[in-house]
Amino acid sequence: MRSKTEMSAWLTAVLLAAAALVAPVVVETEPGAAAYALTTAPPPPTPIPCEPGTPSAGTPPTAPGTPEIVSVLLNSVSLRWAAATDEDGIACYRVMETRDGVTFRVATFGPDATGGAFALGWPPSGVAYVDHELHVVAVDTLGAVSPASGSVTVRIYNDVITTPSPSPRTINCRVDYRQVTWAGGMTATIELTNTSTTPVRDWRLTFLFTNPGQTVSLGWSATWSQTGAEVTAVAPSWGTDIAPGQTVHLGFNGSYAGGGSNPMQWRLNGEPCTVKIVTT
Repeated sequence: MRSKTEMSAWLTAVLLAAAALVAPVVVETEPGAAAYALTTAPPPPTPIPCEPGTPSAGTPPTAPGTPEIVSVLLNSVSLRWAAATDEDGIACYRVMETRDGVTFRVATFGPDATGGAFALGWPPSGVAYVDHELHVVAVDTLGAVSPASGSVTVRIYNDVITTPSPSPRTINCRVDYRQVTWAGGMTATIELTNTSTTPVRDWRLTFLFTNPGQTVSLGWSATWSQTGAEVTAVAPSWGTDIAPGQTVHLGFNGSYAGGGSNPMQWRLNGEPCTVKIVTT
């Protein structure tokens, strides 16, 4: 049988071992006095997937499909993409934008989403449009982030364009634009009139499509080309000049996806034209 001295030493050792596993907390008893109580330390907070700062862990999901543009209305954009896969389960999808070498998040969608709508920033005052380069990543339930999908470029036009010059510009041309559309296709005719008192030499007409899916497939009475949303019609060799008051007739066939809206920002040799949309 153990002696009282041995029992006291054994009990002291047990209490010291227990104290090493818990954190002391000071408890106020009465003014000027304090007692110590023992409590277990709280567990660290569990990171929530899809929140900023969540650490990556485990095997990342596969990359989502390259997003497709469903619609663009003012600065509201709707995209869709093919789903990613992951053995731990998808927690969310993030739509990311890369600008000037910096990538940041613009929208987050739930684990079952394969598309969604969100708003992009307006162009600065006086800037006609801004192109947004977007891609999608998937995040799994452990916080692992997939490789980036392919990217898509969305162009947002300024709804108000301010002119830096205080003096009004003289308008020396007029465009009458007629457009007929059907499922996926369109035909447009253009009447271009020189409203100035001097001839327009080697004329060159430009305009912007407002829908990313609009393209020119065949044109007449000009040499046609398209770069992105900007379309250019250059005078043919047999009609390089437009006399004062003269009207030239040209047009094109084209296709569209998501809507066949009317073009904007018409310019003749770099100068703006007045535009009349003729409905039939």
